[in-house]
Amino acid sequence: MTKSTKTAGLRLQIVLLSTCLVSASLNAITGLVPEMARAFPNFALATVELVATVPSLFQMVGVLGEPLLAKKLGHKGAMLLALLFCAAGGVIPVFLPLFPLIFVTRCFFGVGCGLLMSALLTLIVHFFSGSTRSTMIGLNGGISGLGSAAATFAAGQLLVFGWNVSFSVYFLGFAVIVLVACFVPQVRWAETVPAESAPQRRRGLPAGVWGLGAVMFAAVMLATMYVIKASTLITQCGYGTASEGSTAITWLSLGSFTAGLTYGKLRAWLREGTLALAFALCAGGFLLGGFAGSLIPVWIGAFVLGYGYLIFMPFLQEQTARSYGPWGESATNLVLVCQSVGAFVTPWLGSLLGLLTEELSVQFLLTAGAFGLLALGALPFAVRAARRAQP
Repeated sequence: MTKSTKTAGLRLQIVLLSTCLVSASLNAITGLVPEMARAFPNFALATVELVATVPSLFQMVGVLGEPLLAKKLGHKGAMLLALLFCAAGGVIPVFLPLFPLIFVTRCFFGVGCGLLMSALLTLIVHFFSGSTRSTMIGLNGGISGLGSAAATFAAGQLLVFGWNVSFSVYFLGFAVIVLVACFVPQVRWAETVPAESAPQRRRGLPAGVWGLGAVMFAAVMLATMYVIKASTLITQCGYGTASEGSTAITWLSLGSFTAGLTYGKLRAWLREGTLALAFALCAGGFLLGGFAGSLIPVWIGAFVLGYGYLIFMPFLQEQTARSYGPWGESATNLVLVCQSVGAFVTPWLGSLLGLLTEELSVQFLLTAGAFGLLALGALPFAVRAARRAQP
């Protein structure tokens, strides 16, 4: 047990996990898309929807740039800068509700989220070890889901005062800045690099890594359809108001929170079959949304999708680390980049489906079918793994 581990207490755990609440609020304003589309009629719907997804593209800039920034500022400094990007980029639209400016600030928010994700994981690994470290990583996903649900719900309630006022949920970032500045010790970049020389990494990524990246890209792209279209589905079909549409994202986040708390046990029980189950759940979520004739099935579908979403994401990330460890960060970064790009391009997927049908319920059913194909594709791997595990 290192000195850092001995001195890291409950307070440090709470403060570090509080940063998850900021990065988790990324999707808090997705339920505002219908109101923003009405406020900016000169912009295409797909363009307005980019406000919800463009931060995901810029997350990878933050993830890849955090080590370089930490060399100059330390990991605590990188985390503070990340929080500033998120907080400032989040609240500016409250005062200046101009679409081009909102688009730019969302890019900064994405960079901040990427920096924050990388710095947080590095500090968890540095300060904690053993079961405590595993618990912290698991709580990272669970609290992120809970924070996303709370932020989305708050944004939906603030909608009655104006769609731009809903961006006030990002003021939370300034409070977390104070907590991190006061209670997180400074950690230099060199302290997180092992003193001994790292093992020689292999060059050239194998096809399997690219395959996992492609699966991550497709799955995240499909799942994000629910995130950006659920509110529009609810309002267009007359199931409810934009505020109730925002609540659908809250239910999705609650599903993710539940998945974050149960992923470890589910993975140990189902092993390789976990991925097929996750994709089947995502398909079920879209089926509920597509066949919904009222508000409640859409909310239930959001919860089911959120659960499946936060099962397949850590599974694919963990599978990359387990199977392609010799390729180091290159393999992990490729899958993370595919994750970010998948979320970013979702509006164009919506436009493509719009060429086939303008009925959102039918688009949801088509997306369910795509997830069904992914689930079927994952089954043979689960069967082979089960046969190998037999004595």
